[in-house]
Amino acid sequence: MDLRLALEIGGTKFQAAVGTPDGKIIASGRCRVSGRDLDEQLAALTGLARQVAAGHACRSVGIGFGGPVDLSTGRVVLSHHVAGWSDFPLADWAGETFGLPAAIENDTNAGALAEATCGAGRGCRTVFYTNVGSGIGGGLVIDGRIYNGRFGACEIGHTRLWDARAGEYCIVEHLCSGWSIDRMARERAAAGDMPRALALAAVTAEHVGRAAGEGDGPARELIAEAATNFGVAVANVVTLLNPERVVVGGGVSLIGEAFFAPLRASAARHVIDIYRDNYRIVPAELGENVVLVGALLI
Repeated sequence: MDLRLALEIGGTKFQAAVGTPDGKIIASGRCRVSGRDLDEQLAALTGLARQVAAGHACRSVGIGFGGPVDLSTGRVVLSHHVAGWSDFPLADWAGETFGLPAAIENDTNAGALAEATCGAGRGCRTVFYTNVGSGIGGGLVIDGRIYNGRFGACEIGHTRLWDARAGEYCIVEHLCSGWSIDRMARERAAAGDMPRALALAAVTAEHVGRAAGEGDGPARELIAEAATNFGVAVANVVTLLNPERVVVGGGVSLIGEAFFAPLRASAARHVIDIYRDNYRIVPAELGENVVLVGALLI
């Protein structure tokens, strides 16, 4: 078989897989990121990759990295969420470590290619993918190719929305990410405004989403607020790019219709009229394998 090695380098976990160039995974594994020392992280990633690849003759390696990368040099540009990796020669390291040709890409771009090719965007010419988790990223695929500028493109999480509570513009991540839902939930629980979420112990976006799914009013209101704000950002993307499909992944998307219903309604209210029937907003299909599938395709 024509096999490839795929790696995902994230802020909290490493993943590795062996699979085919069309994105089919045949073996995989993961481990948590432990320690802040880069050498320790590299050793853990190498050990995981070799364990997963044992007995498989891979011909190349693709890597999805959790931050901006320079495709022309194969280096990480900077890393906020994955400590110690800024300006690291990732492609050269992978080539030397595994003895294989190596290609790298930003993890969200890898996810975008995966969903456009093998997931919820397959069959569409233009697909915008966004992962809403602890942060928010974006990627655009046109005719099966990732759209890229220098150091990436489509950083929807760093575009700006009006924060009515603060009375100023702030980045989308501050209002719509899992981290922001965590923050808002803790603030409201402390004020006694979220009794159900508070009863679920340490208040996180996962707890709020669970409470919303069980019909808790304050939890649903908080999720709807974040989703409605995100709908404005998505409407801006649709108005600028006119994609056929907007695919939403990441942990916050797993909340389900309590998140997607207000997101779709908000996007429809704010998008330019002539594009209103041109696109669909859908959940991602590939789950936690999305970056690995993209790395295989790369």
